[in-house]
Amino acid sequence: MSGVNRRNFMKFAGGAMASAALAGCSGDGNDGGNGGNGGGNGSTDGDGTSGGSGGMQDGTRPLKWMGPAWGVRGGQGDKYTEVTGIETSITNAAIPETTRRILSGGRSNFDIVSNDSPGGSAMVLDNDATYAVSPSDLDRWESEYISDFFTNPVERVSYLDGQAEAMNELIYEDPETMEDLRWPPYVYAFDGPAYNPKHIDEVSEWSALFADEYQGRVALDAIPTVVMGETVLHLFDNDMIDIERGNLNNPSKDQIDTIIDFLIKEKQEGQFRSTWTSYGESVTLMASEEAWIGDLYRPACIDVRREGTPCEYANMTEGVQGYRSWFGGMAPLKPGANERNNVAEATELLDMHYGAWFPGFIQQWEYCVPHYPNTDLVRDGSDETGQGMGPEYYDWAYRGERTYESVEQPALFDPMEYDWSMEESDPSPDGQKRDGPDIETRIDSIGFIQKYPDNAEYMNERWADFESA
Repeated sequence: MSGVNRRNFMKFAGGAMASAALAGCSGDGNDGGNGGNGGGNGSTDGDGTSGGSGGMQDGTRPLKWMGPAWGVRGGQGDKYTEVTGIETSITNAAIPETTRRILSGGRSNFDIVSNDSPGGSAMVLDNDATYAVSPSDLDRWESEYISDFFTNPVERVSYLDGQAEAMNELIYEDPETMEDLRWPPYVYAFDGPAYNPKHIDEVSEWSALFADEYQGRVALDAIPTVVMGETVLHLFDNDMIDIERGNLNNPSKDQIDTIIDFLIKEKQEGQFRSTWTSYGESVTLMASEEAWIGDLYRPACIDVRREGTPCEYANMTEGVQGYRSWFGGMAPLKPGANERNNVAEATELLDMHYGAWFPGFIQQWEYCVPHYPNTDLVRDGSDETGQGMGPEYYDWAYRGERTYESVEQPALFDPMEYDWSMEESDPSPDGQKRDGPDIETRIDSIGFIQKYPDNAEYMNERWADFESA
């Protein structure tokens, strides 16, 4: 573990190993967690190796990429091989397991890693496990076409105060100059509660998870960083906790006590039908109608619909109880990418994700991309990676427009099954509208940017109290 900050490694690994089998913020090793279709949990070593040969340099082949399946999918590896001719090997693991393996030796054995913002911070802030990437080495990164949510978060989401500053510190090697990218973002999401419209008319706040009328019908995630963020927003908005908005994602020990004590009380009073420990379990709880509402991830909402149960996602645009936001980043590993002579190849893999093809691919799981403002490319264009999204799909995903065709059962709509038009047309009055507003309104409606808190060890200790209550 040479070069690893032992104290910070143990701080993260303690919580990681305690929850390595969990989904959600932790992310399943398969296509679950923060996105995807699968259930189950844990890690799955990639058994698929994309074909192809050759390369930019004479680096060690295949190019080895590790990360959770919501951001590291076989289709991405196949596309990279198609574009570059370089063979790739993917290893999927849950977020805590990815972090643990990278910090306990994997950084020498892999070329590049992906993870979410909490997992990324443990690798790039608490430990120097990756190389920063200069935007000048990314042919497709053009700052004027990257959302200011990423190019200037301190101003774009200034209403979040310290949360925005923490995000800026994670993304940029030097938060003042904002030049080299410490943890380059390539995918992100806005999470809120999912609910069954047969039983619940509308949801717009996290407080619905704690509403008396849904007692015994709530599915609650089993990841402390997720649940504490949702809960603190409820407590903050209802004057039940003394905390500043800029610290909602980084509570003190006393504030952690307030949050956990509240959750224990709710649990003992029977508020929760179950705490779900895998992506598949969250889908089953809602699809079977054992639960009517839960803190599911957006892709899980779609999978509930695929089981024939109506499911909608909350529109979190009122007050401070906004979306729980997180982003996935990717960076070459130190020293692995250099020792294997694959720094350029790893950088090109990152760069591919800022092309025309990836936005449509990842939107199948309802994730967003940083370069959506580049409509000439993402909406209407193409490049060597492939075709852009087209007008109907883009406008539905990013502008809040309805589909061109009418949809009889919106709460059962599956974007993977819909035939998206590549030709410009008019939205149908009876078309399906994506749950939630346009992308700019979503960015303006964030309540909580997820991060791994400074008091993580204490958080995990108190979370054990909640689990055993």
